[in-house]
Amino acid sequence: MNIAYLNNLPEVENIYDVDLDHDEKVVFTAKLTTFGTEKDEMLGNDSRFTLTNKRMIANNGVGVWTVDVAEDVISCERVDTKFLFKKLTYFSVDLNTKIVFEDGFAELTGFHFYFNGKDTKKFDEIINHSLS
Repeated sequence: MNIAYLNNLPEVENIYDVDLDHDEKVVFTAKLTTFGTEKDEMLGNDSRFTLTNKRMIANNGVGVWTVDVAEDVISCERVDTKFLFKKLTYFSVDLNTKIVFEDGFAELTGFHFYFNGKDTKKFDEIINHSLS
């Protein structure tokens, strides 16, 4: 991802109180309607998402998933699909390393982030610019 683009975005309020490094800033926050693994296994409803100029952070109220956008993220793309008669849009994030849950029984190699309409548009804009 283009870190220079993320560095140039304006800082937004850190409404979810994410601990930041000294040279890190929040550039996007949103409530997720659904948060899942790369296989769409549910990790949480009503989760919170924060994008900084360095990391993606998702908090479902039980656990916090943090990935470094420069080191961990291979790709992030918008996916438009249908389920029955409903159009669904989500962002698929692929990681270069496997995340193993603390219990050792589950692992994932990516995330699916589902946002509300206005947040989908804003995140899509950020992703389109940071991947170019």
